Amino acid sequence: MKRLVFSFLVLIPAALFGQLYLQDKPLDVPYVPSKPEVVATMLRMAKVAKGDVLYDLGCGDGRIVITAAELYGIRGVGIDIDPDRIQESKENAAKANVGHLVKFMEQDLFQADFHEATVVSIYLLTSVNLRLRPNLLAQLRPGTRIVSHNYAMDTWKPDDSAIVMVNDTTHNVYLWIVPANVTGAWEGSWTDGAAKTAFGLDLDQHFQWPSGNLKLGREEIPLTEIRLVGDQVQFTAEPEDPSRTPRMSFTGKAAGNDMQGTVEIGNPDGRKTQKPWKAKRAPLSMKPLAAEK
Repeated sequence: MKRLVFSFLVLIPAALFGQLYLQDKPLDVPYVPSKPEVVATMLRMAKVAKGDVLYDLGCGDGRIVITAAELYGIRGVGIDIDPDRIQESKENAAKANVGHLVKFMEQDLFQADFHEATVVSIYLLTSVNLRLRPNLLAQLRPGTRIVSHNYAMDTWKPDDSAIVMVNDTTHNVYLWIVPANVTGAWEGSWTDGAAKTAFGLDLDQHFQWPSGNLKLGREEIPLTEIRLVGDQVQFTAEPEDPSRTPRMSFTGKAAGNDMQGTVEIGNPDGRKTQKPWKAKRAPLSMKPLAAEK
């Protein structure tokens, strides 16, 4: 009798926790599928369109990848550590006739290579998102959209959010746009015919929010109106004495250690002129965004 009681007590925890362990592989989150209304909102907020490649990290039954393939005709990849979910995803893709567009891989999402994604979807926990965050920033190209059901990423604030009500239950959807890393010391110039005006930029960055100064001759001007969306950057340098140094509004694109674009320069008479500008970063001055906590 004692042996039977002992066996019963051992089996109870195994049944309770079996959903979190698979053949000695711990699951980071329990399987809870997103409602169709939430999936539709995630794809809409990410502005999924023809040509995108969507990766769903922790794909469950594959519904996000499959829905994106059905609605937008895009390629998708689902990654999950649970072999039962992967098999279910493959079966669901076959039923939806999108097997030629999607694939599913049994893999630890922390070991996954998802660098080709233009959209990443997640329904994890905040703690898991924070562990995954350095991988997202390291692998994904500027402009890639990340969309999450219910769980955010702490100090990396979302670019957009929405609330979805389903059967009196509130669901939160968050969107991030992966920013270019523009940290470091930059040397640049704008041109006006044969004339060239040199300047420097010293930039810090908290995810999609850069800050810093522009150096023009001996003058150091704080940057304002800074905006960074993917690889598109804009900022303004407004000196204390505009009669001596004009207001400068920069727009441009960042690509690795290079930035270029157009600067609009104010004149004392109120006219504005536009000049092309370029800047190059000292590579060793760049700081990794993944170091942000």
